[in-house]
Amino acid sequence: MGRHMILYRGALRSCNYHCSYCPFSKHRASEKELDKDRRGWLRFCGSLEERAARLDLHALLVVPYGEALLHPWYWEGLASLSALPAMDAVGAQTNLSFSLQESLGRFRQAGGKVEKLRLWATFHPEMVQIEDFVAKCRTVREAGVSLCAGAVGVPENIDLLRRLREALPKELYLWINRMDGLKRPYTEGEREAFGKIDPFFHRELKVVRADPSRCAGRLFVESDGRLRSCNISPPMEINWYDLQDRLPEPVCDRKRCSCYLAYGGREDLAEKEAFGAYPLFRILT
Repeated sequence: MGRHMILYRGALRSCNYHCSYCPFSKHRASEKELDKDRRGWLRFCGSLEERAARLDLHALLVVPYGEALLHPWYWEGLASLSALPAMDAVGAQTNLSFSLQESLGRFRQAGGKVEKLRLWATFHPEMVQIEDFVAKCRTVREAGVSLCAGAVGVPENIDLLRRLREALPKELYLWINRMDGLKRPYTEGEREAFGKIDPFFHRELKVVRADPSRCAGRLFVESDGRLRSCNISPPMEINWYDLQDRLPEPVCDRKRCSCYLAYGGREDLAEKEAFGAYPLFRILT
């Protein structure tokens, strides 16, 4: 059996950043909404603690709509899961806007294993200066936390992202996501420029045909327990909370794997060796 990975997306639909293109920056979560997210996350954490070893699940990545790491319950849940012998790695997508000292203090106090923590940090040029983002990345690394960093491949931001690449430590992978809504192909010059920043950018432009037979060993679960093979595949008939002794067979009705969370979890990912056992974290090994 392989060492499988699970992704989680809770009920959270809000962010402290206010990027013009993002719908989650427009919504201020109520206390009721935050409590729903907290209860769903803690229920999931308890269930994963109980069944991780049995289902051969050894890594978790939180992929929220919004910013999850502002909220203490995510740090406490990640800490409890990282302490499990069965878990190799736990982490989350984040904008790094949380207080590192306070958050890691809470994580450690809850018994968290920092060496198992993984962060996928996204640079938002509308909200943060390069210098501040780079300083945060360095601080995270100095604390013993593994991370990657990245940004959306907006053509107008090429020079800015070049400067970001130059400012970051050379060994820290900086990924570039294809820009949704560009409404035109990237020019040859743009492809070349982004390829120099991210050596794997070409994979974003060569969207692969969906093939559920390549997607065993990973799951995507939502706060109510709905299961998918990945973030863009349809819901399965079985609920996470009804699983017993094995993972369900992958289900997919998509024509293409159109984002990294989809193609990055496939067993035939060409760059799998570069990213280690759990390439969905996008961290070079």
